[in-house]
Amino acid sequence: MQSNLARKLSGVLLIVSLLLFSIWVARYALADFYYQRSKTAYGQLDISALSYSHELDEVVNDINSSLELRRSAADALDFKANLLYQSWWLSPDGQYLDDSLLLQQALLLHLEALEIRRGWAFSAARLALIHSHQAKLDDNFDQWFTEAHRLGLYETSIARSLMVIGLSNWARLSEQQKSLTIDFARASIEQKANSTAKMTAFLDGYQKRWEVCNSLADTPRKIKVCENL
Repeated sequence: MQSNLARKLSGVLLIVSLLLFSIWVARYALADFYYQRSKTAYGQLDISALSYSHELDEVVNDINSSLELRRSAADALDFKANLLYQSWWLSPDGQYLDDSLLLQQALLLHLEALEIRRGWAFSAARLALIHSHQAKLDDNFDQWFTEAHRLGLYETSIARSLMVIGLSNWARLSEQQKSLTIDFARASIEQKANSTAKMTAFLDGYQKRWEVCNSLADTPRKIKVCENL
């Protein structure tokens, strides 16, 4: 009698376990579906041609649906933060971090992503970018600018992005931050994905080619970027 009851209970527990597992798998799959759909829709947009933040609503709605189903997805958290940053550019939501709800929300999402996936260079770089939008650069900017250098110096897109942040804020940087910016420029010059002609034009656009070139040791690519100064 007791053995029959035990077998029945075991059977019920197995069915419940399988049901819960099936629900978990379904939620995971649906979360991935919404995430991939939002990424695809975003990839089809010409961001430079957008005029209003509501043009991103469809993409934001899908990533929201994904995160409601699976909050622990660091990629999705970083992606939503990036969408909020893009929305900030297209909206009148404050010039600086301390008066922008969108930037503050994006910041929290990147921090949440780093709690899940520690030491991720992209998240650190995005935090440096967000903290650069302040009337006066603070310790938080310094922390994430330095951390992005530690984690992502030799990743092409990160080095180039952090170089842009540094050059854009050159007059406000400390000497150490200027040194990191020049190191980002050095790494970007040496990356084959960045043509030397484009790097020359880029540095000239910020009127910082002399400062960068004067600080770097000679390499074949550096010489090409720095010729005719």
